[in-house]
Amino acid sequence: MIFLGMSAGMMGILLGTTVAAVVFLYWLKPPPQRVIVPSTLLWDRLLKEKKRNPFLDRLRWWISLMLALTIGLAVASGIGRPELSSPGSGIRNITVVIDNSATMATRTSDGFTRWEHAVAHAGRLLRQGSARGNFLILDTSGQAPSREPGSRRSALETLVGLTVSLGGEPEFPDLPPGESELFFVSDGVMVDLVPPEATLISVFELAHNVGITAFEIEALPSEPTRYHAFVQVKNASPVAKRITLRLSGSLEGGIRDTLTLQAGETRARSIDLGSFGRGPVRAVVTADSDAFSPDDYAFGFLPIRTQTRVALITPGSLYLENVLANEPRMSLEVIRPAQYNPEVSADVYIFDRFAPPEAPRGPALLFLPPNVEWLTRTLDVVEVPEVTGWNPDHPVLRFVALEDLRVDRAARIAVPPDLESRSPSLSAEPGRKSVSEIVVGNRSLPLILVTDQTNRIVRVSFALEDSNFPLHPGFPIFLANAMQWLMDEQVALARAPGRIEVPLPMAAVTDLEGTEIVAWPLSDRTVFVADQPGLYTVVGERDSRLRVAVNLTSSKRSSVNDSDLPSGEITTATAVVVAGAEPGPSEELWIFLLLLALLLVVVEWATYHKRLTV
Repeated sequence: MIFLGMSAGMMGILLGTTVAAVVFLYWLKPPPQRVIVPSTLLWDRLLKEKKRNPFLDRLRWWISLMLALTIGLAVASGIGRPELSSPGSGIRNITVVIDNSATMATRTSDGFTRWEHAVAHAGRLLRQGSARGNFLILDTSGQAPSREPGSRRSALETLVGLTVSLGGEPEFPDLPPGESELFFVSDGVMVDLVPPEATLISVFELAHNVGITAFEIEALPSEPTRYHAFVQVKNASPVAKRITLRLSGSLEGGIRDTLTLQAGETRARSIDLGSFGRGPVRAVVTADSDAFSPDDYAFGFLPIRTQTRVALITPGSLYLENVLANEPRMSLEVIRPAQYNPEVSADVYIFDRFAPPEAPRGPALLFLPPNVEWLTRTLDVVEVPEVTGWNPDHPVLRFVALEDLRVDRAARIAVPPDLESRSPSLSAEPGRKSVSEIVVGNRSLPLILVTDQTNRIVRVSFALEDSNFPLHPGFPIFLANAMQWLMDEQVALARAPGRIEVPLPMAAVTDLEGTEIVAWPLSDRTVFVADQPGLYTVVGERDSRLRVAVNLTSSKRSSVNDSDLPSGEITTATAVVVAGAEPGPSEELWIFLLLLALLLVVVEWATYHKRLTV
């Protein structure tokens, strides 16, 4: 027996002090109290009983002393956390590496997962050998907080906190220096490089799985107002499967398709989302006996598809009026500058060679606006300016080619204050608090300037009549992109499960049901953890928002049978050990010692009231 709570010397001092204190208290006699009783009958009876049972009185005293000593020693020993080593075992240093990659969440034939079987094996390995050995638990996803050997209890506590990690790139961890027996518990699917000295314990078993390995919602380059969903499905089962694919959105109905895939076959589908409304889109695949659920569903976001109210304030522009009138999802109202009313209600405002004295109540697209207080001022007019560059990565210029753009006349506008302190660049640095960005032109001559604030602004510093821009095939695409960006309508960012960073500072994160997710808002970005697939909304300062689609969508993770380990008998359900459980009676005894002390206190109380002890 050893004590985990303190050294043997300290334990001896504690036990000796406990015995001495109990014996001293029992030998210590309180001073007698004198009581005057006006009768001798009571004293005669007391003297007769004392003379009659002297041996029983002494026995009662010794029983009370033994009970008190046993209670005190049980409590003192429990404080020291005594532990019995396994019979016949010596001191061993044991290091267990447990695979917690995504495929370990695969369900086995007994209803448990590979991960639960791995935890059972790791728990039994850590309970081997003497408790005086050094124990260490590591994992392939870097969740284990400590990489130094310690006590058996600390290793078991670390095992309790480990979970399957769906994201990241799992790898065999670096081992600390020193001699130790090394065990690796794995299904052999995602971790390949294992040291030769490691003893491999397999939890692999063939399983049926059908999963979504790719899911994207994209606009067609030739028609950016139409969206398609690209879905790729893989049958990783050892046999052919009949699969049902469902796509559902914010409206009732959806799309359902049935397909048959052979073992190991992958098939892709492109699905028109013309019947879907704006909002989340969910893809789900179902098949018989599917053992790996995280890849059965994927999420995306469909930008605005409902009708948008557009107010076009222009002295007359056939280019704008014709393009906007031909867009079925827009309700266009053409207003002359003299008839403009600040109270006019619209989702997006387009000002052509006009700008009101005060900013409108919504996002705005402006072409060659005059000087007003809510815009940076015009410095001068440049004849035949050179188009020096543009940022094709910005959403406003997606699928828009400007190689042949010619401008006859443009206004040189002042650079916004937030751009003055930034190094010259066409694009803003991700995560910065700056709200303005030059997407066409340069700092000395911005031709298209976007401002990301509560009501977004796209400012074009030339008139359409002074350029060949409206004759470009990309002009309608530019207008559609500008509408989407102004309305904050973008497809969701694609991310894998795990730690996620988004370039929005000081933002709040909510899931698809509106529940707030714990996030770490930083000055230049926001970090949160998404352990499961889902659609998340990130809302930052100035009401700017991003949607993040967290999907597994990985062919490697869906291939749950891609292992070189043999498939055979693994731990049965009845042998699954709960990692957080305390060691049994053959190991740690402090719980039983405290229970014994409690029981003896009850016995002492009962015998005292029965006059059996003193």
